[in-house]
Amino acid sequence: MFLKRIYTISFFLLAYSCFAGNPALHGNWKGFIVSNLDVYNSTGLPVSLSIVDDNDEGDLVGEMTVQYRYQTDIYKAKYAIEGNIDYEKYVISLRQTHFVYSDLLPKGLQWCIGGGTFNIYRSTYGKKTYMDGYMKSNCGKEDMRMILIKM
Repeated sequence: MFLKRIYTISFFLLAYSCFAGNPALHGNWKGFIVSNLDVYNSTGLPVSLSIVDDNDEGDLVGEMTVQYRYQTDIYKAKYAIEGNIDYEKYVISLRQTHFVYSDLLPKGLQWCIGGGTFNIYRSTYGKKTYMDGYMKSNCGKEDMRMILIKM
């Protein structure tokens, strides 16, 4: 009876690990997109990312929220995200596919849609996981750096 329970528990743990992706990478991330052209948000645009990787090929989906501050007002856009994780190189490719919603920006500004490739690093000091890389968007040729920390 005891041995049967151990086999059952082992089977479920093995099945979960086969279909759950990498729990160290999926979930919630927070950080900033930094652009040289943005004088009003000199420290960067706050970003929240939530991704789910639930297959062995590394395909992922999720949502990204970006905030823009102008004077005392904060504007937000939420994007649907698709991408892929390369588990051998520890690299994530993300692309914003469409808007879930977006606030109307002031002064004729517009939200951009883009994507990029990001390296994954594990800090030995802070025991945190970082995502760092560059994005391109449909608004220009400038590379925007995105740095996120796994929450």
